[in-house]
Amino acid sequence: ASFPTFSRGIVLAVLSVTTAEALTGTAFCTSAAAGVGAISAKRPSCYSPRSLATARMSALGEEDKPLQFHKGARKALKELSSMVPVVIAAASLGMAPDMGAAMGTPDLKGTPLQRTGSSFVVEGVPRIVDGDTIVIDEGKGGKGERVRLLGIDAPESKQVCKEKNGKEYMCGIESQKKLQQLVGNDKVKCLANKRDMYQRVLGVCYDVRTGVDLNKAMVDEGEAIAYVQYSKAYLQDEQDAQAKKAGVWRGDFEKPWEYRKLKRQASQQLKSTVKIPKKKDTAAKAPPADADVGDDELDDAPQ
Repeated sequence: ASFPTFSRGIVLAVLSVTTAEALTGTAFCTSAAAGVGAISAKRPSCYSPRSLATARMSALGEEDKPLQFHKGARKALKELSSMVPVVIAAASLGMAPDMGAAMGTPDLKGTPLQRTGSSFVVEGVPRIVDGDTIVIDEGKGGKGERVRLLGIDAPESKQVCKEKNGKEYMCGIESQKKLQQLVGNDKVKCLANKRDMYQRVLGVCYDVRTGVDLNKAMVDEGEAIAYVQYSKAYLQDEQDAQAKKAGVWRGDFEKPWEYRKLKRQASQQLKSTVKIPKKKDTAAKAPPADADVGDDELDDAPQ
């Protein structure tokens, strides 16, 4: 069940009453109680213990203009305030609006897709592979779409980082768990403009229920860093995470692309000292969508 518009209006009105009375001694405008989206009056009629007052009604587009107030309406305000427990109870019983269901196209301002926009969308309940890779299954028995979160780079699955005291911990696993925590069992919507050379979708992904930008949130939590080689969209979030010593910033770590580089060098050095039979095709390929392995060898692909 959805939360009625009228009830949402009551919540708004009650909150307005509380704030207005506490700060200015004035109360709310009656038109606000009619429900969100039902406000039509250019000059709302408002209650107050005073006969005339000036209020900032930015939500109605009427800023710094005098509003006519009616004298004495404390009884009406008290009656409305008494409805707060009922409204809260209704919300606790699952009648709160499903914001995710009504989520439209997210604002891409401040994301790697700000300039180009998106040309396609992938949506569904994801399986978290690692801190910057998810798989969205589409339909029963479908292989799903492998999505690389655009503009960020998270510690790889087997990557080890160090706490401030030097103690090692599996930061790749921690990053994966953080993304799982952010998503829970929610659907996600990934907006994209292209795929990488391994046919992974390069997307900016949002939690449909909460509207959270997952790419941004992972960087802000310090569980991924801005992939500045391809986008600086999340650089400020990285700096904020570093300042508050969140996630990997609480100790020492190798940036994911540096970790992959060292891993490749070690692999090449091993191959030069030990003869390994050549395979027909040694190029890295994207794992199947249903694979639970990380994309370590693929994450240096151009975005």
